[in-house]
Amino acid sequence: MLSEIIPRRRSLNPSILEANLTVVRQSQPDLARIIQEVSLEGYSAEPVQAQSGAPTLRILPPGGGKPILLHSAYDPLREAQRWAESIVLDRPTSLLVLGAGLGYHLLTLLKVHFANIRFLIVIERDPRLLRLALSVLDLRSLFQRPGTQFLVDVKPADLPIRLLDDARRDFVIHNCRIVPHVPSQRCHPDYYAGVQQALLDMLTYDEVNLRTAIENQGRGQFNILMNLPAMARGYALNDCAGLLRGYPGIVAAAGPSLDKNVRELRNVHGRAALFVVDTAQNTMKTIGVEPDVVVTGDPTPLNFSHFEQIDTLGRAFLAFHPEVYRQITQKYAHHPYMLPLFDENTPLLRYLFDLKTVYGTMKRAMNVGHLALNLALHMGCSPILLTGFDFAFPREGGATHAASAALSRKIEPMRDDGTVVIGGKEGKTAAESGKMMLVPGYYGDEVPTTVPFSLYIKALEKTVAECGVEVIDATEGGARFEGTLRLPLRDAMQKYLLSSGVPERMDTFRAKRRTASIAELSGKLVQGQERLTQSVDICDQLLARLNHWKSQIQKRAVSGGEAQTWWSEFDALWVAMCGNELFEAFLGNSAQHLYYRRQRAEPLRDNTGNAFLEVMIPKYESIVGELRSMLINFAQCVQLARLAVETQFQEFNP
Repeated sequence: MLSEIIPRRRSLNPSILEANLTVVRQSQPDLARIIQEVSLEGYSAEPVQAQSGAPTLRILPPGGGKPILLHSAYDPLREAQRWAESIVLDRPTSLLVLGAGLGYHLLTLLKVHFANIRFLIVIERDPRLLRLALSVLDLRSLFQRPGTQFLVDVKPADLPIRLLDDARRDFVIHNCRIVPHVPSQRCHPDYYAGVQQALLDMLTYDEVNLRTAIENQGRGQFNILMNLPAMARGYALNDCAGLLRGYPGIVAAAGPSLDKNVRELRNVHGRAALFVVDTAQNTMKTIGVEPDVVVTGDPTPLNFSHFEQIDTLGRAFLAFHPEVYRQITQKYAHHPYMLPLFDENTPLLRYLFDLKTVYGTMKRAMNVGHLALNLALHMGCSPILLTGFDFAFPREGGATHAASAALSRKIEPMRDDGTVVIGGKEGKTAAESGKMMLVPGYYGDEVPTTVPFSLYIKALEKTVAECGVEVIDATEGGARFEGTLRLPLRDAMQKYLLSSGVPERMDTFRAKRRTASIAELSGKLVQGQERLTQSVDICDQLLARLNHWKSQIQKRAVSGGEAQTWWSEFDALWVAMCGNELFEAFLGNSAQHLYYRRQRAEPLRDNTGNAFLEVMIPKYESIVGELRSMLINFAQCVQLARLAVETQFQEFNP
């Protein structure tokens, strides 16, 4: 044992541990519990004293071999200072540090780069090491700092799910760096290699998503406004919460495996609630099955293709995320059963509707299949059967979706190099083709999938683990979902479906349609339009100010003090324009886009010479000019939304 080789020169300090844990319990209670419960018995590591008198740590790698010194044997503090200074941060940055050690490098990193560190995420393989660190050094300042988070012994594949919060968006907006602590990597080389690859895949995916949001420039917000008539006359999530408690639910997605067993659903009517995602509608129509609920959420025009051949929805509820492509709700303007799937994460919806007390909300989802599952859980279904949830490609080739799905395309068999070709063309995005990753398959094999699909898999597994409801995967193909029971659809239906009762429960809900106050909703839209118009006026002031500065730097050298005064004036106007709830509420993704653009320009603000001003002023002219166009267009859209609400509501209620 290592303690027999290394003289014990410094004992652990219980008082330091408890002082640290008191702070950890406030910021990360789950982490505090892990540290409290982990045992150091048999752990081959021990703090020892460096020549400087500071504690350091020697650890025996899990596979054996020479002990690894996690910090300098001479002066850990000086080593940490050099390490932190070697990292150049010239702009606001989010850091992902691989390896906690005893914390010297983390404390010094925050000290050296305090102003430029937005988020600090520390990933550590061994919870025992973190308990040692908290027993040796005072790390309270580290855990007290907002934006600092420790992730301990998280599987690399689970990291994207553990980071599903504002931090991930901040990573992309503010630039992100992955910073390895080399001695920690030596202790667990395979683990940290897997972590680094998972993080790189996640950041690549998030960068693509952010750029898509930028390109769309608030498409979701425009859709929300145009979908207001459907929301105003829709049903409330509060009224269907627990409605189907004790009744089974079936959620049908449109993966290629759906073709294997979809005909079994001909016998489902009345025996279970059937939730069908938009992509699977045509397949249901082909076999003559009418869903209880159709779920849709994609904000892009492509989503309308799933509805082009569906003239009527019958008695099915159209459950739609408010950001869904507007032409879908407009096509079914007179459909009586509309169910908006509100969530708390959309400021515009919070402004327009009383979400908490009247309508209710549910969790946001990464894809429409997961959204449908969330709705089934919200309505109380138990158990829940899944079919068509592939989230992977057949290795032998075939189709991307069930045969009748509007987007179904042919895929070729997986090549030896791991390439999958979809639709006969070599695509460039991870979602279309190229190098795939292998994940566990339904039948115990491995199947190829993409980074986005792998995130969907983990998100669904997380929901299954937390929901407290038995979930049966009856997909009969695709990826494997941990935590589910795998059964053929026919067997699952024979085992779990009831003889009757579901139609009566759904009719109970149909009798509870709510109607929003059109006068109140219209008044809020008028207020929003006025605020947007005021922001346009401030944009004009900003552009005039920038134009004046541009003329000044062409005439003379501008002093540093004068430049700082300029930027103070600019910031004051900017805050007056966007420092209010309605600005963010109405601009949505567009506001995020502008925030992204401005943060990218911020490093130049530290320079005051004419040469830098000549670069910076055009950047800000571009940002403000783009914002002005957005505001004008959106104000017009708000006006159209108000007219649509008033007109369509009257048509629906003559």
